[in-house]
Amino acid sequence: MEKLSPEEIERRRNNSLGLDWVIKSNQLTIHLSLTSENEVNRLLIQLDHLAERQRHHPDVAVKGQEVTISLTTHDAAGITVRDFRYAEEL
Repeated sequence: MEKLSPEEIERRRNNSLGLDWVIKSNQLTIHLSLTSENEVNRLLIQLDHLAERQRHHPDVAVKGQEVTISLTTHDAAGITVRDFRYAEEL
């Protein structure tokens, strides 16, 4: 899978994801502030199911009720269509 150009990444982000997703350190990233530990746990389960279904695993950082999800395709050394598919389904 080929790495997307910066222009294509920005176009896809604006058209299909919205402004909550940002490009940071060559990754597609979103930071979520959730309201409870149960909500965090439900999100982690959802991320796991999606990762298994798509065979694409995000980097996830959890600190209390704050969750940061980062997507990149390591084999392509950057953001690919695969990352956008995962983010869109999330």
